[in-house]
Amino acid sequence: MRVRSRHCWQLVFVAAALGWALTSFAHREPGSLTTIEWNPATGQTEIIHRLHSHDAELGVGAILDMPNLSVLDLEGRAYIALYVEERFRIAGDDGDLSLALIGAELAGDHILVFQELSGRLPRTIRVLDHILRDVYPTQVNLVNIKDGESVYSLEFSAGADWHVYEFRH
Repeated sequence: MRVRSRHCWQLVFVAAALGWALTSFAHREPGSLTTIEWNPATGQTEIIHRLHSHDAELGVGAILDMPNLSVLDLEGRAYIALYVEERFRIAGDDGDLSLALIGAELAGDHILVFQELSGRLPRTIRVLDHILRDVYPTQVNLVNIKDGESVYSLEFSAGADWHVYEFRH
């Protein structure tokens, strides 16, 4: 009987250790993904920001002192979209480009924030992405720029400011 009891405790210990290991591997680092792409059908440059809903709720809620901010509410999504608009910029030779805020919607565990620029981007642009970096020190933001058939990535992490991109196509 004692052997069985010891064996059960070993199984419990192994199960607990396995559970801890799996949750530690499943931990997600904060980050966002932005895509920039020219749409010839609309004549617009489309910018889509994808943020994890939980990160956006907690981060923007903390910045705005709104602890109950929720992506499930239209008002919550609007606050998040306005926050993103303030922390993402594209500039050309003549300064910041005027990006239009289109809106925000939920997509699974993410909130998508949409912006547009009328027409094409200039050949050389500077990009600044501070989305949630003022809340999460380890936040890494990736900006993917579609250039012809290729996609180029800019990475924004601690200490990263403006990045320059020159279109090839």
